[in-house]
Amino acid sequence: MKKLMFAAMFAAAFGLSAAEANLALNKTVTASSSQDNKMVAKNAVDGKTGTRWSSQFNDAQWIMVDLGSTQKVGKVVLNWETAAGKDFKIQVSKDGKTWKDVAVKKDGKGGKETFTFKQEDARYVRMFGEKRKTQFGYSLWEFEVYAK
Repeated sequence: MKKLMFAAMFAAAFGLSAAEANLALNKTVTASSSQDNKMVAKNAVDGKTGTRWSSQFNDAQWIMVDLGSTQKVGKVVLNWETAAGKDFKIQVSKDGKTWKDVAVKKDGKGGKETFTFKQEDARYVRMFGEKRKTQFGYSLWEFEVYAK
C-alpha cells in the first residue's frame, strides 16, 4: 500500500496520471523458461533497459506479470531485444488460468511495440510467444503494463 501511495504521489508530482503509471514495475513475474540464471523474468519489470529476460530457444514461451490485485488494463508496451517475437499474443486474466486475448501480433517487427485495447479487469498480463523472429529465444528489455 505504501508503495502504491508513493507511486501515485510521484506520478502526481511529475504530472503523470495513474493511467500513465507502469503497473508492472517491480511486480512478481514468472516465465515459461529463462535462457540462464542471469536473464531471468524479473529483469523485464525492473525499469532498467540494461537488464533483460530471455527465454530458452523454443517457439512456445511466455512471460506473465502478477499485478498483485485486479486492475484496469488497457495498454502493454514490449521493449524487445533483437531476439523478438514474430507471432505472439498479449493476454489478460483475473485468475492466472483463464486467458483472454487482447492483442494478437503477426509478423512483429521488434523494437518497442505498443498495444492499446479496450480496458479489461485483470490481475495477470502475459506475452504468449508462438513464433520467434530469430533462432534465439524471446528477449525483453522491459514489459510494461498501463491502465490506458
